[in-house]
Amino acid sequence: MKKVLTLLALAAMVGFVSCKKDPKPEPQPEPAKAVTATITANDVTVDEGSTVKIGATTNSSAAITYSSDNTAVATVSSSGEVTGVKAGTANISLKVAAVEGKFTAAEKTIKVTVNAVEAPPAEIKDITIDGDFADWAELADGSFSKTYGDEDATHPALTHCKVYATAEKIFVYIEWDTDQVTYEPDVEHVPFHCYINSDGDASTGGYDDQFSDACSDILTEGWLYDSAGMGSYDPGVYPWTGEPNGHGWGWGEAILPDGQGLGVGAGVEGKYEFSLDRATLAGLGFPVADEFSIGFDIQQNWESVGILPNAAPSEDNPSGVVPSLKVKTVK
Repeated sequence: MKKVLTLLALAAMVGFVSCKKDPKPEPQPEPAKAVTATITANDVTVDEGSTVKIGATTNSSAAITYSSDNTAVATVSSSGEVTGVKAGTANISLKVAAVEGKFTAAEKTIKVTVNAVEAPPAEIKDITIDGDFADWAELADGSFSKTYGDEDATHPALTHCKVYATAEKIFVYIEWDTDQVTYEPDVEHVPFHCYINSDGDASTGGYDDQFSDACSDILTEGWLYDSAGMGSYDPGVYPWTGEPNGHGWGWGEAILPDGQGLGVGAGVEGKYEFSLDRATLAGLGFPVADEFSIGFDIQQNWESVGILPNAAPSEDNPSGVVPSLKVKTVK
């Protein structure tokens, strides 16, 4: 009996203990919420060639990064300086990355308008045709066109040329390899040709034998040497009479014989300068457009040994024929 009472007592104690409530856990602080990041910036306007600061601000501790969707119009630096490249519009994206537990990420886009800046008129210079060449060095960069020959071209004798055009004249400076071009007493002439796309229209003219754009409207043919050595370039003029953009020697009869005052030239062995009179060409029915193109060849024994522009033959261009040189008139 005593044993039974003892067991009952133990059971009561266990029940009492098991009914006792567990202590309530201490409340834990809620994690801090990240602040919503903001970026403040306005659209900007800038001139071509100028720079403006965006002046963006943010409440975030993260740095703002910048990018332009049209770098041909406007570029932007890592500090938010926008430079106008050419007239037009571009979008600049401003971003801040998220800062864990502190700030959210944010992004904003602003518009950049680049205004065109009218370039000051180029100083128009006159080239004195005297075989001195010093005035060519005085021309401002960009006021003339130039090309260099490729020594691996099929006809590499012409090595360098410059073309400068005013409203009255077309001026040309050329260089050639004197090992490939010489005056030979038993040869009457050393022919030099200009192939001119006078109307600036690629759909007229021809002669793809030497220039891939095949749009030469007229040919001037004259001589760099005479019986005394270097002579004056006063060429004749021949119109293209072949098929439009055609090939072969499709030149008609001279509409102006050589020696009639179209041009004048002077030089030394390997270097030469000459001019062509635009009013004379206009009077022949071939006014030269403000933007035109031109190509050249020089011959020995009536065979081309130098062509400009040129290129080295390749698998894609086995003849090394390239477009004629584009020229813009200075006004």
